[in-house]
Amino acid sequence: MLTELALASLLAAIPLAQATPNVTAKVLPSEDCSSYPGYDATTNTAGPWTIQLVNSDNVAIEGFSDTSVYSISFNPSTDRKPSLRWGSITFPTRNDIAKNPLKCEAGILKGWVPTDLADTGAPTSYEWTPLVISDYPYDAALMWKIDGGAPQIFEHYVGDVKQDGVFLGSYNTTTSWGLKYYPADAGSSGQDYYYSRLLGPESADPTTGAPLSANETTAFIKISA
Repeated sequence: MLTELALASLLAAIPLAQATPNVTAKVLPSEDCSSYPGYDATTNTAGPWTIQLVNSDNVAIEGFSDTSVYSISFNPSTDRKPSLRWGSITFPTRNDIAKNPLKCEAGILKGWVPTDLADTGAPTSYEWTPLVISDYPYDAALMWKIDGGAPQIFEHYVGDVKQDGVFLGSYNTTTSWGLKYYPADAGSSGQDYYYSRLLGPESADPTTGAPLSANETTAFIKISA
């Protein structure tokens, strides 16, 4: 516990970069995969690639690519083994661990993610699985095995100048994400991580009204292609 608290304090104390810049986000068509990097018209697919944090308030995770965590369901009275309830795309505290690639297939954003757990609780049955934005606007994570809306992709402009790359977002308007540190847990494969949620309409804390939670920073998520 002391180690976790010490690490959390250290991460919270890391100098912050310049705030996420003001940009104009232009939503791109998503009926097929043609707006994604690496589009192949013969298969209507794009990718695979990873996604990457850019223009992050927290310089410690600038440029980091995605990992994942999952929720475990297990009732020892009725279940023979644990199962994977749902999962979320997250970002690591160190960038030298295995990543979860993403791709677009027939207009649907998918992740190479686990869909079940072994008897030991280890993730298994990796598949290309549709990803959604959670229906809860104050906790709009990029998830799988849960109901939600389709993610969207955007171009960024500063004034009239188009910025390099394609960015993930939703609600036709927003591409800014909140990142909050969490210590390793049973569903994070022993790794500390940053939970990511989309910031947008009604994303403020429903109780306090605060736009960000304690020690939550912001970043854009760019398709790394």
